[in-house]
Amino acid sequence: MIYSEPKEIGKVLIKNRFVRSATYMRMAKEDGDISNELLEMYKTLAKGGVGLIITGYAYVQKSGIPFPGQLGADRDSSIPSLKKIAKTIHNNGDGCKVFLQLAHCGRQSYFVDEIVAPSAVLEPITNRMPREMTIEEIEETVNAFAEASRRAMEANFHGVQLHSAHGYLLSEFLSPHTNRRTDKYGGNMNNRVRILEEIYKKTTKLVGRDFPISIKMNADDFLEGGLKLDESKKIAEIFSKIGYASIEVSGGMWEVLMRNKKDLGWQPAMIPESRLNINTREKEAYHRTYAKEIKKLIDKPLILVGGIKSLDIIEELLTRGITDFVSLSRPLIRDPDLPNKWLKGTGENTCKCISCNGCVGAAMTGPVHCTQEK
Repeated sequence: MIYSEPKEIGKVLIKNRFVRSATYMRMAKEDGDISNELLEMYKTLAKGGVGLIITGYAYVQKSGIPFPGQLGADRDSSIPSLKKIAKTIHNNGDGCKVFLQLAHCGRQSYFVDEIVAPSAVLEPITNRMPREMTIEEIEETVNAFAEASRRAMEANFHGVQLHSAHGYLLSEFLSPHTNRRTDKYGGNMNNRVRILEEIYKKTTKLVGRDFPISIKMNADDFLEGGLKLDESKKIAEIFSKIGYASIEVSGGMWEVLMRNKKDLGWQPAMIPESRLNINTREKEAYHRTYAKEIKKLIDKPLILVGGIKSLDIIEELLTRGITDFVSLSRPLIRDPDLPNKWLKGTGENTCKCISCNGCVGAAMTGPVHCTQEK
């Protein structure tokens, strides 16, 4: 079965095709350092058989914190804390690899006093107007991502993933809806991609080309005037040529929650990337159409996330070449040992997660956990 076969991301060999998608767990300390609770969670995940864990969002600047309880990678003093994550996964994962996800919230934050973005476009969920970033601030952010990657390498992570999806800062630069600049960072597609190209170049100067720098991107913002597949395919191709080691395909921004999206055939959840009630085979892998089109244009591994719950569907996605890896979050919150069960042939074809988003709701007040009865 392909799902059990190893495959490389860059020069890092992933032991199987199961990826734990980056997930905000609200378990880090107030200063962004690791907590014992979060360490135990990663220990359990590593023991569960997944091939690669992408950690939840680590902020690269204090201005980029969307929620409390998130990891920080914005200072050298965070390296000892990050080392604890890598060591825990190395010691318990039987070859499991770990990437640190890096991000800046941009305009999507309740948590920082002043929000910044590529352009001053109102964020309707928070009803806050961001301040347009200066060129100097963009350059500082480019440097912050590069330095955070260096810290990840020094902390013994196997790679990093840049969060350029779901309406956070890098996603805002890519989207024509949120990027209305008229300088070299806005306007045409190449200008909107520029910050990601600069981050890659700056980062490789610090970490070399053997340390994988991956990226997560929207195939569709699901917003009028936002990023659509015709352009996201071209952007993914650019990322592949730049040198990004893998591309994870997702979609949506917070703002989607304010819009009537009946045309998508789903009711928005608390976050647009996690759709509710994935209770039929047709609803699973809801970004597969986008992945299929993007996969044709890139020569790097593709990771597919979104409503993937059944082992036979996973095998079909891999066999048909729609994706190279499958990325799971809610199913592994429900049952972190699920990859082991599937690999050993002892688990049911479809996991027990009912896509209720109770785990998402839990993050509003405390640590993320499955709210279903076990």
